[in-house]
Formats: sequence, C-alpha cells, structure tokens
Amino acid sequence: MTLNRFLSLFLCCVCAIALPAKTYFVAPSGSDDAEGTKQKPFATFGKAQQLAEAGDTVFFRQGRYRVTNEEVQYFNGRYATVFHITRSGTAAAPIVFCGYGAERAEFDMSAVNPGDYRLTGILLEADHIVLRQLEITGLRVLQKGHSQSECVRIVGANNCVLDDMSFHDGMAIGIYLLAGKDNLFLNCDAYNNYDYYSDNGYGGNTDGFGAHCTSAAHTGNVFRGCRAWWNSDDGFDLINCLAPVVIEDCVAFYNGFRPGTLRGAGDGTGFKAGGYGMKPRSQMVRDVPVAPCHVVRHCIAYRNKNKGIYSNHHLGGVEFTDNISIANPKNYTLVCRKSMDEAVDIPGYGHILRGNISLNPIGKGQDYTDYNPAQCTMERNYTADDMPITDGKPLFDITTFVPEEYIQVGIRKW
Repeated sequence: MTLNRFLSLFLCCVCAIALPAKTYFVAPSGSDDAEGTKQKPFATFGKAQQLAEAGDTVFFRQGRYRVTNEEVQYFNGRYATVFHITRSGTAAAPIVFCGYGAERAEFDMSAVNPGDYRLTGILLEADHIVLRQLEITGLRVLQKGHSQSECVRIVGANNCVLDDMSFHDGMAIGIYLLAGKDNLFLNCDAYNNYDYYSDNGYGGNTDGFGAHCTSAAHTGNVFRGCRAWWNSDDGFDLINCLAPVVIEDCVAFYNGFRPGTLRGAGDGTGFKAGGYGMKPRSQMVRDVPVAPCHVVRHCIAYRNKNKGIYSNHHLGGVEFTDNISIANPKNYTLVCRKSMDEAVDIPGYGHILRGNISLNPIGKGQDYTDYNPAQCTMERNYTADDMPITDGKPLFDITTFVPEEYIQVGIRKW
C-alpha cells in the first residue's frame, strides 16, 4: 500500500469516528424541501426517516400530522405499511424519533386508504430504535372479513424502546409484537379503539397490546406501565406466543366494550396471559415445543366485559404476582388446555399466584376459578372478605390508576 493510499484511508476512518450525530426537525407546517432544521423543519416522518442513521435524533414539533396515501412506503402481500423503519441504530447510538421537549406529535392516519390491505402504521424491522411521545390515531381496517390493522407492528426488531406512545380513536391494535428480543414498551396507552368494519362490526381483533412471538428465542420483551381501556377486544393479549413475556405495572379497564359505552363488543379480557385456543393440533396456528411461563405482576384489571386476568387455555403455568382484579365478571380465570393433542379444558395447573387481590361488589362476579390447587402455587391471595388493611386504610387507592369518572360508571352499572 502506498503512503498516500494509507493516509487517505486513515483520514477517512478518523472522519467517520469523529462524525457527529445529526438532529432533524419535523413540523406540521414544515416542508420536505426544507433543510430539516428547527427553523426550517421537514413536513413528514418519511422524509426524516430516510436520512436518520445511528446516533441521529428526529424531533417532531407539537401538532397533528395528517398522513396521506402518498406517504405509504411499503406493500408486502396483504399488508400496506405507512412508515417502514429498517435502518438500525446501535446500543451506544440508537436512532431516536421523539417529540421535542414535552411536545407530542399526533399522526392522524384516518385518511390512509390504499385499498384491500391490512394496514400497519409503523412497521419496525430494525434494532436499537427509540420511539417516544408520538401518537397514532384514526388508523382504519379496510377488509370486510376476518381482518385487523396495527398501529405498530414489530417483526425482527431487537433492543427497541417505545416510550410514552399513544394509540387511540381508531380501529387498530396499538402494539403488535411478532418477532424480536429485549424490547421495552414503557408507559404506553391504547384506548378508544373499535373495529366496526370487519367481522360485521364485532370488534373482536382490536386489542390494546398484543405479543404473539413466533419463536421461543424471542425473549426479554416487557410491557411496563402501560394502560389499555375501551378497546373493543382485550387489553393485553399473549395468545399463540412462544416466548415468555413480562407485563408489569400495567392497567386494563373497560375492554370488550364500544368506546365510551358499556355496549358489548369483542372478548373483553383485561390480561389474556397466554393460551393457544381449543382447535385440534392440526389446525393450531403454530406448534408449541415448550409453553412459556408469562409473568403478570403489579397490574390492575378493572371492570372489563368478561375476565380480568385469564390464562386462556394455556399449556402450562403462568405467574401472577401482586395483581388486583376488581369488578370483572370473573376476576381470575385459570383454565388450561389438557395437552397439544387433547383440546380439552381442565382446571389450571402449574400456575404461580402470590399476593393477588380479587374484589367484587357484594353478590357479583367470581374471584379465583378453574384451577387445581394441588397443582398450583397459591400464596397470600385475597378476596373482599379477607383483604389486608394497612393503618386502618385499604391497601390501595384505585383512583391512582383509573379515572374517578370511569369508576363511577362501573359502580352505577353494577
């Protein structure tokens, strides 16, 4: 190698190492022909996304971004994706898409209609991505049959953080995880979502949050501090999930109803922690080599249409620790499927229940049902008759987690 060639390579490496991370700005009043600075911001998510690399931050200014069909980036089979994130960050230099300061950006996708597709708002197929203080609203379902749409669909993304995100007033699932490891969903909300178009308006596919990992290798995924309410199906759903998922410090209430009402819609479970359904093995979505032990802890399920906390025909035990289930028709339902080859419900086995509380108005609802105590670990679980009192006061104040006006609606209807 000549001296000049060596010096050129050396200088290139030095410049690459010293290259500072970039910052881009996007605003509803911006232009994609602008420079992407704070003073001259871009107008669309897609424009900044095309430029952002490891270590870069894209700031979104406060306001509503009215997304159009022209912004749809990716078609794959039956899916149409609005924003497709494929460029990864690194552990030391993630790519960050977030509101500026305390500002929030709302991506109104109600006008997106590319035709007969399942819609995805954000398809995440990259590692070390941070999404923060962003909202997706109005995302539609466009197929009449058994269909669904998702605000954020995650396939093959690892070490990502979705923080303080909100998915509401649409027809789609908030977060839908299929593949990826060590992702954290932190302080996210999904509410007022009802699919009135597919399945004759039943609303049975619109959960708040879903993790349905297709491989046992997809471990380390956590929902923490998330809330789901007035979604037409379930609050949190782990059906067909092959890897253990942790749900902690989360709240689910008024799921299974049409938003703002107590008119029934879909299944209506607060936390559906596992399960593989009751179809014959040949018709199951996927084979289950080892059923994962999901963890639901420090959570509250209040006034969902059907069940508060539910093992959903799981093929093994689930850990439920320090949860509170209140005023659901069935607060804890722990039924298991007998085996992969025998689609028969039997009393739940292998569950670990420690420090849980079940509360129902007098004469209403059920506390702990459908389990075999000899095959489960049951410690310090309470009902209204034996709930512990601390300093003369109840153990908790539900208004800390559920707005008072929602509680009053539930009490009146009971």
